[in-house]
Amino acid sequence: MTEPIKIDNTGEMIAAIPAMLGFVPSQSVVLVFLAGNRLSHIARMDFGDVDHPLVTAAINRSNDTEGVYVIVVAENRTFHEVLDESERVIAMLLGAGADVRGSFYTPSIRGGETWTDMRGLFETGTVPHPATTQVGAATVLNGRTIARDRSELTARYRRKDSVTVTDRRRARAAKETMGEEFASSIIRELAELVSTRTTPDAALAARVGLLLTTDIHARDAILGLAVIDPNVASETMEAIASKLRTRERVAALTVAGFFAYVNFQGPAAGSAFTAARQEATQHPLCDTRMLGLLEQALTAGLHPTMIRKLAGTGVRIAREKFRVELPAPSGDWT
Repeated sequence: MTEPIKIDNTGEMIAAIPAMLGFVPSQSVVLVFLAGNRLSHIARMDFGDVDHPLVTAAINRSNDTEGVYVIVVAENRTFHEVLDESERVIAMLLGAGADVRGSFYTPSIRGGETWTDMRGLFETGTVPHPATTQVGAATVLNGRTIARDRSELTARYRRKDSVTVTDRRRARAAKETMGEEFASSIIRELAELVSTRTTPDAALAARVGLLLTTDIHARDAILGLAVIDPNVASETMEAIASKLRTRERVAALTVAGFFAYVNFQGPAAGSAFTAARQEATQHPLCDTRMLGLLEQALTAGLHPTMIRKLAGTGVRIAREKFRVELPAPSGDWT
């Protein structure tokens, strides 16, 4: 079992935010929620756009929240602008019944900046470089990357190339020839790729796209890949989605977002779902039922451990229907 990471001071807490979000925030208000002496969850909102529904949704993401820190990250803002935003957010939190433990400001989170206590006597300190914190180190060791900003995170889910007509023709031919074994072979191949962290090629992307849009049981079984490594599973499906179009791309992005969601990467999941919704808007016949459910769950702040149960179900489906043995789920995967 991984030992809990201890955050000793305000500077370390602020420096840990990029690792917890998956990107370095700017022009943001970040709410760090606590349950006892541990982190419960984190929420980011745009500076100046925080409103009561957003604050209420952030509070309701966990039923064990006991306190919250407000962190304002905003460059090129006057002291009065920052103070007004801080007090405005605090007032909303207090009105919603939250226990505000502190409010801090820093212009950015790149390392070496000064943080300021906005509720006390305006004490200050230094924000260490995010990569030097225990949280940042653990993120790298776990194979997760931190985007330099939100736009870089969004760019991960853009279309980069496309499968060829030949790839699609061969995928359809393989499905016709292999019959029921087609789905099983693809699930096994995906499991191998996730286990070895191998980049999928266009031919596999064509087969996966076809499977996701023609076999809902196979799609559900693919969700079970999260128990191998949700981070690598997300990267794998992200790479596959970047090669697909129309309804196949929507399906792959939805699954990629699911993997990010269960990996506690809410902003990445949101970026994947947004890209899927944009693609679906251009192609109204796409099946977006699963996408809609996941979007609602993320917006409502449903905790990733609740969504993880779908991966446990996927493992069972893979085993019983497709004869593919994935690692046995345990803990909050079941």
